[in-house]
Amino acid sequence: MMTKGRTQIIDEVTFHLEEAGFDVSSPCDVKPSCFDIAARKGDQLVLIKALSNVDSFQKEDALALQLVAHFFNAVPLIIGSKTRRGQLEQGVIYARHGVSTITAPSFESLVVKNNMPHEFVQRGGRFVSINGAKMKKIRLSREMSKEELAGCIHVSARAILAYERNEMDISSNVAEKLEQVLETDLIIPVDILGGAFSQRESFQQKTPTELPSLETRVNEFFEKLGMKIIWTDRAPFHVAAKEEGPPLISTVGSLRGPQTEKDPVRFLSLKRVEILRSVSKVTESDAVIIVEEGSADESIAALPVIRQLELDEIEKPQELRKIIEERSDH
Repeated sequence: MMTKGRTQIIDEVTFHLEEAGFDVSSPCDVKPSCFDIAARKGDQLVLIKALSNVDSFQKEDALALQLVAHFFNAVPLIIGSKTRRGQLEQGVIYARHGVSTITAPSFESLVVKNNMPHEFVQRGGRFVSINGAKMKKIRLSREMSKEELAGCIHVSARAILAYERNEMDISSNVAEKLEQVLETDLIIPVDILGGAFSQRESFQQKTPTELPSLETRVNEFFEKLGMKIIWTDRAPFHVAAKEEGPPLISTVGSLRGPQTEKDPVRFLSLKRVEILRSVSKVTESDAVIIVEEGSADESIAALPVIRQLELDEIEKPQELRKIIEERSDH
């Protein structure tokens, strides 16, 4: 169940996304989930986590979000209101375990008005991005050496070189001094929806030996087809697999009801299936339900169902796609 604060942020963000022409998934109200909304506009796909207090977003959530976003060629983004230290500022980019974080008003300004933020907060202070090539061009046109410019703003000549090569973060104060000395605009906006501020951290994927029996069988199936695979217990789907283009996403488990502790196969509720369908539509991915037991239905909530025993009969990705197409309720 989502808190009132999160629900309000999700509603507000959804409204602004649709206002800006994005297709938006239904809220991913399953626990745990590393993202709450998937949104697409053209080739741009964004996975958004909404939080009232961004401190509640743990490292495991961030790694899962980055993993899924990378697999889908999407941009991960957190939209929140505060931390334990106070309210987040509008127009400023923060980071939570390497994931770009902004306020809802900042997000509105970004997607509706195309006003990109300029300032970001990292360990050590507030920073901006500058046009290093322009900085060098103006410096040379004024016949200033790196040492002379460094002396004017009280940094080292090595720092000036790094700024011109865009190899070093530059503080807001230093950037403003550079603009004053060179009498030109250097600060440039940060395109967070283009992934300019994402910082992927290392992550450790589940191995097949750590998966329950059914999931191990599914893992072996996708490997047999030569598809790349990711597993996650923090998304509306359990596994994503792909050759080229958008991934195929799937929930894996049982339709009969909660299982015993002896073989804890996941129960696939209708709610999860409907969320999976919504996410698959926005991400432009095929979706399939893989179940352990026999089923009289070849589709549920318009999504195709494949039984575990059928996996042995499928030898090529094209055969899998054909079954999905035949069993999908369009």
